[in-house]
Amino acid sequence: WVYALAQVLRSSFRHGLSLPSSALSVLVAMRRLAFVLLQAPAASAASGWVYANAGETAATSAAQAATWGGLCVSGQEQSPINVVTKDAVKTAMPVIETKIDTVATYVKNTGHGFQLFETAPGSHNYNSSMAGEVSEVDSIGGSKGYSIIGGSKYNFYQVHWHTPSENTIDGQSFPLEAHFVHQLDDDALHGTYHRLAVIGLLYELGTDKECNAFLDKFWSTFPIDKKGVAEYAGDTFDLNAKLSEEMSNGYHHWYGSLTTPPCTEGVSWNLLKVREKVCQRQVDKLKQGLAATQSGINFNNRVPQPLYHRVVTETAKVQRNVGVGQEVSSAVRHVVLAGLAMPLLALARAV
Repeated sequence: WVYALAQVLRSSFRHGLSLPSSALSVLVAMRRLAFVLLQAPAASAASGWVYANAGETAATSAAQAATWGGLCVSGQEQSPINVVTKDAVKTAMPVIETKIDTVATYVKNTGHGFQLFETAPGSHNYNSSMAGEVSEVDSIGGSKGYSIIGGSKYNFYQVHWHTPSENTIDGQSFPLEAHFVHQLDDDALHGTYHRLAVIGLLYELGTDKECNAFLDKFWSTFPIDKKGVAEYAGDTFDLNAKLSEEMSNGYHHWYGSLTTPPCTEGVSWNLLKVREKVCQRQVDKLKQGLAATQSGINFNNRVPQPLYHRVVTETAKVQRNVGVGQEVSSAVRHVVLAGLAMPLLALARAV
């Protein structure tokens, strides 16, 4: 009933009903409460979720199904997936544009992996006032930037890493995968897991001389022995420039879910075709941190999930050597085709 009432008020507001700012605040709070109540059973069931049972050396579907519960088990649009490249449908999709603009002042071991920034719209700063006892971060507000995905604005929240990769390509796993997490630019969604979008980046294993220079800027700063945050005072790094460079090589797209409980569906997944290099030293650093916080389990990947009725689409490398007129025309055409492609492809598969 909380969610239904919030929806009625929101609809009335959209159709011309004037509400004071205090009422709007209550509306947003009600929607957040409704989401928490709806998710409570799944969250409770997965409070002790694991990637594998003690002593196992790789992620197992049995351990995950037994401890994750809820939509993680019953969902039909779950992530990660195995991308079969020969089955991916080549189609025109809008170019993803990244406008990420934030500065890291701390790094975080969540207990299930390494992460930069918080899963929230506002920025946070490292709080050193109690650094001797417990490290904290303070919310300071302000946007961390955004990305244009599928023609819509998604606010950037955080980036975290998995080893080995969660998504696979033609059955091949990779030593590392980064997930850049976003949410649709809508205040009513704050505090929920709805309308998320993820940009995924895979890493190939290189030699000891091919360690990832970008990761090395902050990789050694992550807490290893326990979950928590640590101050980052190194050189600034530009996530936006890094992603923009990689976006131009195209990506695979599908709709899926969160890869951890409560496995909320409706997530726009966009896996970059280009891959970065990472060396064993860097992978081992994450494994060491995971083992310390997951009772010896030194990996954090969910096993690939069935595709079922879904269609994976593929975009080509962006051509930069066209005129301005062509670029505008092409962009418009891509938006139109993108809006039509997914429903038509799904219908074709269904019949």
